[in-house]
Amino acid sequence: MSIRMKSKSHGSVRMAAAVLCLAASFAAHAQGGSEASAVSGTASASASQHATPAVAASSGADRALAANVRHALKAARKQGLKSSFIRVRARDGAVTLSGVVANESQIELATSVAQGVNGVRSVASKLVIRDDEGIKGSQ
Repeated sequence: MSIRMKSKSHGSVRMAAAVLCLAASFAAHAQGGSEASAVSGTASASASQHATPAVAASSGADRALAANVRHALKAARKQGLKSSFIRVRARDGAVTLSGVVANESQIELATSVAQGVNGVRSVASKLVIRDDEGIKGSQ
């Protein structure tokens, strides 16, 4: 039981360090002063020893954005988009589409649909057109 309590308090320390780091960042940004930057640097150093919730929240937001783009691509099936072989990655609002599509119009449609998703700041397309030679059956 004492191990569980230590684990919870350790998580609380990490959370407090992350909150302190975030607050210091906002203060530094709002004031533009070097004193706030020094506090931010100290908080960042202490928080960097462990994964911070701010980092987890960012990757969670990235996963949510990627899921929203995937959902929009699937909904674009009505417009003729075949998104089964399109992979979506998101990082800080930048979305990358990769995979294989049938033709150039599919690339343009997928890019356009992704750009229309709320929260997407940019779209990089690494989509390639499928080479029909050597494909058999449902490949």
